[in-house]
Amino acid sequence: MHLKLDQAVWDHHFLIRCRPMESARQQKEHLSVKIEPADFIWEVKDGFGNEGYAGSAKRPHNSLLAVSEGVVRVDITKTSEPLHPMYRFSSAYTMPGEGIRRFLGEACLEQGREGGFWGRNVGEKELMYMMDRLYGRFVYSPGATTVETTAEEALALGRGVCQDYAHIFISLCRLAGIPARYVAGLMLGEGVSHAWVEAWTDGGWLGMDPTNNRLAGDGYIKLTHGRDFRDGSIDRGRFMGFSGQSQEIFVKVEEII
Repeated sequence: MHLKLDQAVWDHHFLIRCRPMESARQQKEHLSVKIEPADFIWEVKDGFGNEGYAGSAKRPHNSLLAVSEGVVRVDITKTSEPLHPMYRFSSAYTMPGEGIRRFLGEACLEQGREGGFWGRNVGEKELMYMMDRLYGRFVYSPGATTVETTAEEALALGRGVCQDYAHIFISLCRLAGIPARYVAGLMLGEGVSHAWVEAWTDGGWLGMDPTNNRLAGDGYIKLTHGRDFRDGSIDRGRFMGFSGQSQEIFVKVEEII
């Protein structure tokens, strides 16, 4: 990640979450991280289990660079962590409105489930149907939304990015009685960071990527999870000074056989 500033800033405090999460399904075998400039850096972990680096750069600077390299072992067949009840309830970005409710109601009718509530008998098949329906009615369009756009607003626009796909799908899941959470991380190949969803079904977390209309398998590396983007953002911070900023993120993930 490279944060570029068009004027020098100072007293810069930041949080960068570039440490892959540790679980039975995902384990770090090696990791090296470089963040500069920085007067000090320490490892932190929040209440969701998201790990990262907090630090500050007090002297004037016009850029911040973070580089993370390592090896991560992923095996989605392993047992997932238990369900926390907070993932059953709507959050700031996923609060359903008329559009979300109508979308779910139509999906339920198409599946022969009246009342807009799927209840207990929901498995991978039903979730895949709802994800496919969203994929066919939403267009990937960078710049159409912002990081503040809610699920309801994005669905009304009919276009957005991976954050919007994830928020809409989470909102649909929770409204249908299916616990779901927001995931941010990396996927196999070259590009930028990505967002997807984990839905609770059949006693475990099922990774689902509504942006690409597929399950999130071993080619996905999780960095954070939470109720929505606000809990799982990869970087945040504040600084003193008057400066515009731009951010470049480059991701390269290769499979080791």
